[in-house]
Amino acid sequence: MKKFLIGLSIAASMGFAANPSISNDKLGDFLIAPVYLAQPNICTKITVFNTNTTHSVLAKVALREQIASNEVDFPIFLSPGDVWSGTVCKRGNEVVLTSKDDSNHPKISALLAKGKSITAQSIKAGHKNVDFTTGYVEVYPIAEFDEGKEKKVDKSVLVKRWDMLIKGKCPSNIVKTGVDGYSLSGNIAYETAKRATVILPMIAFKGAHDKVLRGSAIAYGNDTGPDILLGTKKKYQILKLLQHSKAMFTYTNYGKNQYVVFTYPFGYAKNQIRKYKVSVRDMSENKDAKKQEVVIFSPTPKIKPKNNFMKNEVAVLSVADIISKTSNPSMFKEGQIQIEDITNVTDVQLGAGKNASFIATYITFDKENNKPYVFNASYIPTK
Repeated sequence: MKKFLIGLSIAASMGFAANPSISNDKLGDFLIAPVYLAQPNICTKITVFNTNTTHSVLAKVALREQIASNEVDFPIFLSPGDVWSGTVCKRGNEVVLTSKDDSNHPKISALLAKGKSITAQSIKAGHKNVDFTTGYVEVYPIAEFDEGKEKKVDKSVLVKRWDMLIKGKCPSNIVKTGVDGYSLSGNIAYETAKRATVILPMIAFKGAHDKVLRGSAIAYGNDTGPDILLGTKKKYQILKLLQHSKAMFTYTNYGKNQYVVFTYPFGYAKNQIRKYKVSVRDMSENKDAKKQEVVIFSPTPKIKPKNNFMKNEVAVLSVADIISKTSNPSMFKEGQIQIEDITNVTDVQLGAGKNASFIATYITFDKENNKPYVFNASYIPTK
C-alpha cells in the first residue's frame, strides 16, 4: 500500500542530533522484537513500557510478516509509567491480535478486545501471499509530552494530541527534540496454554528519534516505515549497526527441536535472498600433553564452505537439518555452528553484495502433554 505523504511536516530538531546506538540498558527511542510466533499452541504476548514517570509517549506498533515484511500497524497512547500489551495467536488459517489495553485507539479498542485478524487486514490492504504465523515487531515513537509531574493522563487527551499532530498542529507541552532514549522498553513472551514460557527483551536503540513528526503520514491507517518516522539517514545508520558477517551458536542433542531465526529489518521486499556458508564442529575435546593441554576441535568441519541461501525477511533454519548435511551426522551430538559470510543477493538493506543487517535468535522447543512450547530463546553472538 502506497504511503500518502500529503501534509507531512517534520520540524527541525533542536540541538545536536545524536547518531543511533544499540542500547545496553534495554531503554530507547526505537524498539525491535526480532521474532514472534503465532502457531498452533504457541502465542506471543507483546509488551511496550513507558518507563518515564513524568512524560507521555505516543507510538506506533508495526507487526511485520515473515515473507516480505508486509505490515499491520496501529497507534498506542502511553501516559507516564504506562504499559501496553497485546497477544498474537493463530486461529484457524488466520493470525489474530487481541488487546484489551486502554492504550489502544478508541476506534479499534472494541475490535481488538474481541480479536482482530491481522491476516485479513493485510489482505484487505492489498497485500498477497502474506504469512503472519512468524514475524517481528517494530515500535516507532511519534511524540513525547512533558506533563510537569508524575501523574496519569487521560487517554482521550493523548488521542486529541495525536489528532492535532495529524492536522499539522503542535501541542504546547510537546518535547521538541523528539522522544528521549530512556522512555521506551519492551519484551515478547512466548505463551502456551496462556502461560509464559520464555520472555525475550526487545532490541532498543538510542538516538533514533530526534524530531517532532506532524502531518497525515503519521495517521492511523497509513503504513509505517523508518524513512518517514526515523528518517532515511537514521535508517541506514541502524542498518550499519546491525550489519554482520557471522553468527555463532552452540547446539545439543544433534540439533533436535532447535532453530535459528534470522530477522532482516528494513528490507520490505518480496523475493529477498541471502547467501551464507556453514561450519559445524563437535565439542569433544582431544587433549595432548605434549601440546600443554591445548583443546582442539574434533572432528573437523564436515560441511564444505559452499554457498547456501536464506529467503524472506525472517528466515528460520533447522539446526538438525544443518547437521544432517554433514558427511557423518552421528559425530555431531553437541558443539558449535558458525553461519558465515551472510550477504545480500538481492538489492535490499545496504545493497546487493553487502553483508546483511540482521538480528539472530536461537530458539529451542520442548513438549508438555504432547504439545510443543518454547523452552528457550536467546540472542546469538555476531561479528
